[in-house]
Amino acid sequence: MALRAALRPKCAFLGLLQSSGSHGRVSTVLVSQMRNNTTAPKIKVDFNQSTGVAVLSMQSPPVNSLSLDFLTELCINLEKLEMDKACRGLIITSTQPKVFSAGLDIMEMYGKSPERCGEFWRAVQEMWLKIYGSNMVTIAAINGSSPAGGCLLGLTCDYRIMADNPRYTIGLNETLLGIVAPFWFKDTMVNTVGHRNTEMALELGLLYSPSEALKIGLVDKLVPQDQLLTTATETMTKWLAIPDHARQITKSMMRKPTIDKLTSNREADIQNFVSFITKDSIQKSLRMYLEMLKKRKA
Repeated sequence: MALRAALRPKCAFLGLLQSSGSHGRVSTVLVSQMRNNTTAPKIKVDFNQSTGVAVLSMQSPPVNSLSLDFLTELCINLEKLEMDKACRGLIITSTQPKVFSAGLDIMEMYGKSPERCGEFWRAVQEMWLKIYGSNMVTIAAINGSSPAGGCLLGLTCDYRIMADNPRYTIGLNETLLGIVAPFWFKDTMVNTVGHRNTEMALELGLLYSPSEALKIGLVDKLVPQDQLLTTATETMTKWLAIPDHARQITKSMMRKPTIDKLTSNREADIQNFVSFITKDSIQKSLRMYLEMLKKRKA
């Protein structure tokens, strides 16, 4: 299979995307690269026992695409940290230059069997459930562009700090590829930036610069690139000063309705995704997208 074949052509991603500063002129830049050896760890975790804080670094070149393999490894690491009572805080970041995560791996959605698509979507759900409902304090240290699924990954965290570089963009831009963001993507964004901002963002597939993202509340703080992890660590100290039980119960109170909505409709959501993504018209759109990518590379 393509995911397990080293040196197969890298998939196209729903990113990296550049904002021209005007939402009406958002353009798309796709990435196609050779896949690195899939046996290399895609996730690195550094846990400081003295502070109780773990730093989870995504390290899957070139853009931390959310493939089934990547998501599986991510969820395994999240589960281990969640079970470790000594771990109270988690900072999620990326080792890849200029990219936090470019989002869902399009090759997981193109030319795959319904069973494989369902397995992939269940893994996407699991990532969201583990982070959005985590008892740990979760902070996203967004070091680069974060479109689509990469934006969702950031949105699941309690707090988002982004590198202040106008070349970076962030947003749920699925509609640009003819894909509809599911209800729990939408709900997560509504909970963060409100209904109207979400309505505009999702319908138009908007990508925001860091300053624009800060203005609507999509991110909570901007800092220079070289101060990102330092600021995340300092911010974590403030969050951990709150008694765990009070913070965790409050977090559950705020997020449980959104979580329950997915857990009670999980199988239906998978079926809806599979039915949608395997449609001939959608597969045709994805194929045209990949062909355009090959022409650009040539």
